[in-house]
Amino acid sequence: MINKSNIKAVAFDFGGTLDSPFLHWMDIYLYLYTTKLNLPLTRENFRDSYVYAEQMMERLQLVQPSHSLQETQKFKTDLQFSHLIEKGILADTSENRNELPLQAALLSTEYSSEYVAASRSVLAELQKKYVLLLVSNYYGNVSKIAGDLEIASYFKSITDSTIAGVRKPNPTLWRLAIEGAGFRPEEVLIVGDSMKNDILPGISLGCQVILGCPDSKEKPVGITYVTELRQLLTLL
Repeated sequence: MINKSNIKAVAFDFGGTLDSPFLHWMDIYLYLYTTKLNLPLTRENFRDSYVYAEQMMERLQLVQPSHSLQETQKFKTDLQFSHLIEKGILADTSENRNELPLQAALLSTEYSSEYVAASRSVLAELQKKYVLLLVSNYYGNVSKIAGDLEIASYFKSITDSTIAGVRKPNPTLWRLAIEGAGFRPEEVLIVGDSMKNDILPGISLGCQVILGCPDSKEKPVGITYVTELRQLLTLL
């Protein structure tokens, strides 16, 4: 049960929390690629390419603070498709190396943008009662993306792991955001879609937490959860 009387600030994760219905982005890509691009992909044959792209995004440091969401997605989809081709899952054709990665980037950008747009009304209501913080494992450009998606103004601070030099699940990223905004952990509620990256670090710091679950069947024992972001308005 959430104790509203203690809460002064709400700290949000970004990816999977504000830009999707609490779904992991590997599942979102797989959904888009199989239903929109009709690619012969499964969780089993796509997982390695998804992980490869995420690792290379961090290792190669392709993203600059000025890059947009679409540009960021294009880096990812280029890496995913090149790996799928290298593994022999997709044929080595010009379409698979050039046209499809661009289509994939456009689809994923549109998907993300639609969910962020739907999140704005919830953020606007919560901002009337609480200070809002954004804390994300990102590539150094989450402030740019939040601005482009018209949600940056709702947050007192935006903490990007690349800029901070520390990544979740290390609770230090949350602590830096909380202390930087002038709060104590017990005054902050953390909202995220990941037990590992958001909920457990928050609990370790002494924050209250709410987990976003795509389905009530996945509800965690002993953890307050929501299946839609709008349910926060009832809880808070």
